[in-house]
Amino acid sequence: MAELTVANGNRISYHDSGSGTPILFLHSFGHNKNLWYPQLTHFHERGYRVIAPDMPGHGESSFDPDRHTVDLIGQSYTEFLDQLGIGKTVVAGISIGGYIALRMWAHRPDQISALVLCCSKAEADSEEIKERRRAQIENIHTNGLANFIETGGPKRVAPKTAEERPWVVDWIKLMNYTVSAQANAATLEAMAIKEDDTGTLATIDVPALILSGSHDIFIPKDSPHNLNEGIRHSTHHVIQDAGHVASLENPTAVNQHIEDFLKSI
Repeated sequence: MAELTVANGNRISYHDSGSGTPILFLHSFGHNKNLWYPQLTHFHERGYRVIAPDMPGHGESSFDPDRHTVDLIGQSYTEFLDQLGIGKTVVAGISIGGYIALRMWAHRPDQISALVLCCSKAEADSEEIKERRRAQIENIHTNGLANFIETGGPKRVAPKTAEERPWVVDWIKLMNYTVSAQANAATLEAMAIKEDDTGTLATIDVPALILSGSHDIFIPKDSPHNLNEGIRHSTHHVIQDAGHVASLENPTAVNQHIEDFLKSI
């Protein structure tokens, strides 16, 4: 593990290993850099440089609750790449990690050679989703972080995952306990007010891979197709028997799709 500090004062904790083509892995809400364990291992063994930061407020990265938006996190990551001396990288983001990847493209497309967007979307939240996120914030304040984690963790995976591989749910919960109640609430609000990046999609002129979970209840059904339609050089694959954390639920399929994609470009 390593750490660096960006201009806004946030300390970013990260994994960085290997010397080949770099891949920046951006994790999902309520988790940390270790969400990507199956991908970090797989692609490091195949000669890639794998980099995975803890999002501000998650894992071992600090955060400022008054400056915690999807756009500002994206700007922190562009500075993070500059500090690491990386000219261009593949950016792989899951859930909010995908939101952040699109913001990074909007600010610094020169840094990105390809995109992998998993269980993610470009649209701003609907009013219904905003209400759901704010109900989750209220639940954290009213019933505590443990209640939020224990009741919410199983919802992030497909029913088959929860039934046959309960350790995946346990791993999700363990990661979420590394995120404070304040950071969970602030990140839920950051997602509720995130930019609509639908218009950004047409500007993307690098190859993109879209992955979606067949049982993802957190991303609207049309969103992966909208990403695929909006990005000219993109391919979409559905990960079967996976919910919102497909990279953990079916790492074999996810790794194979990413590997095939990288070979093709």
